[in-house]
Parts: sequence; structure tokens; C-alpha cells
Amino acid sequence: MADAEKKSAAKKSPAKKSTATKSPKKKRTARKKKDRSQVDLLPELFESPERAPVSDEMSQFPAVAESEVSVPESATKNEEENVFEGGPLAQGGVKTSGAEESGGKIESVPTTVERSSTNSGPQGHQLTRASDLVKSGRIDEALEQYLEILAENPQNLKAHNNLGVLFDELGQHDTAVEHLESALKVDKNNVEVLINLASALTKLGRFRLAGDPVRRALRLAPDNPEARLAQAILSFRRGLYEKAEVELRWICDRDPGSGEAWYYRAEALNRMGQFSEAMELMSRAAELLPDDARPYYTLGHLYDRQNRAFEAAEMYRRARDRQGP
Repeated sequence: MADAEKKSAAKKSPAKKSTATKSPKKKRTARKKKDRSQVDLLPELFESPERAPVSDEMSQFPAVAESEVSVPESATKNEEENVFEGGPLAQGGVKTSGAEESGGKIESVPTTVERSSTNSGPQGHQLTRASDLVKSGRIDEALEQYLEILAENPQNLKAHNNLGVLFDELGQHDTAVEHLESALKVDKNNVEVLINLASALTKLGRFRLAGDPVRRALRLAPDNPEARLAQAILSFRRGLYEKAEVELRWICDRDPGSGEAWYYRAEALNRMGQFSEAMELMSRAAELLPDDARPYYTLGHLYDRQNRAFEAAEMYRRARDRQGP
């Protein structure tokens, strides 16, 4: 009888309509800003091609695919002709392509030298708000704010540049290139935008195309440390380690606080087989980049070469601690 009553009640009660609920957006967090305002250049971490026996601790780190170590195929003629042509702006949602070499985090947007009209009026307040959102780690909201600015003024150089930096660090390098190309249409001689474009193209493996904005930036500002760093990293990515080391030494001598320069110089020496000097310089890089896992990972690798298992394990532990969840 009780079962019959339950069935009757079930028939009478109207079925509830299922409402589709959007899964909550995964918040993106910004890594702590560097101690000086600089262009963000974080190309991929490579493993040394000349490996020594390593401890079990190394298995905690994902191996770099062989395809990433080799130089990618040259860009097609069509790519070369159209790299500065621009393209449709990405107005849709942001998709992440997995953890980047920086551990899936992004840097705060670097300060851009702007024209007086850019930071005045309502859009100036919007730009300030977007920058504050990035600093507080509210990346999705910052992206929306920059896109709103561009909807009102498609020629806003800073919005295009900063969106390029953000999309680049989120792993959406093609979208980053589109925004940076659009920024160059507003100011073709903007050194910071040229450097950011070179960074995005380098991450895409389009080394030949990346060389053009680097050369243009260096013609405009021969002693610009960020432009020099972009060229040095490009040389490193091409496997020209001796050339990269010379370029990076120039930066380290003139800008001793550049953690990225120390890191890539030490890594270049590591690839050249100069392990003792590489360890010394990588220790300096770890001091300058305290929240970065890369220097500790390479230090662990270098200690493993010396069969110093205890020190290697400690370096791998520190690298893991900085990789995040």
C-alpha cells in the first residue's frame, strides 16, 4: 500500500526542470611582480641534452618532450608575410592550454610608457582598474576590462599590449600575437611592444619571425636591456649557446639584478659543459628569482652530475615547492 501511495505521489508531482549551471570559472592568479618593472620574457624550460645519471627525485618533474628540444620547422612564407598583418581580436572566453614553463602563473603587466591621451579620461581609469585586477590575481576580470576598453577604442595601444602579455603568459600565444600586431599598427616603433611580440613568437617556436621585431627594437634602442635579453633568449632557443652566453654576460654586467639573464646564462653554460661556472651562476639566479622553480631544478641536475644526492634532493624539493598545485 505504501508503495502504491508513493507511485501515485510521484505521478502527481510535476517533474523539476533541470537547469544547466555553469561551472565556476577557475581563477587565475598572478605571480609576485618582479622587483623592477620589466618586459615579461619567460620562454620554455629545456632539459640539458647531455644528461648525467640522476636520482629518483627527478621523476617528480615532467620531462620535456624531444620535439620541444629540437628547433621547430621554419615558418612558412605565408606566416612571414602576414605576421604584422594583424587579425580578428579574441573577444571570447579564455582557454588555458595547461601549465606553462612558469608553473601556470602569470606575471603582473609591465608598465608601459603611454601617450598623455591614453591615461586621461574614463579609459585611463579603466586601465588603472585593469592593472590593479592583474596585481590582485583577478585575471579573468582584467581580461574583460581590457576587452571593454578595446570595444570603446580599438586603437588603445596599452590595452592591446597588456592583453598580449596576459594571453602570452596564459599560453595563448597566437592570440597574444594578434593583439601585439594591433598595438604595432598604432605605434610601429614602440620598443616594448616589439619585445613582447618577439617573446610570443619565440614561445611559438617561430624563431625566424621573432628575429625581426628583436632587430627592430635593437635598432631603436641598442642598449635596452629587455631588447638585449629578448635577443639572447632567442639565440638560446636556437641552440646558439656560446652566442647567447656572450649576450647574456653583457646584460649581467650592466644589470646585475636581472634574474632571467642570470638564469639563461647559467643554463647556456650548462649546455656548453661548463658545469662549475653554471652552478655558481645558477645559485645567483635562484637568489634573484626566489619564487621560480627553474633555477632549483637545474641546480638539482647539476648536483646529480657530481653524485651529490643529498644536495640534489634538496634542490628538487625546493623546485617542487615552487611549482604549486
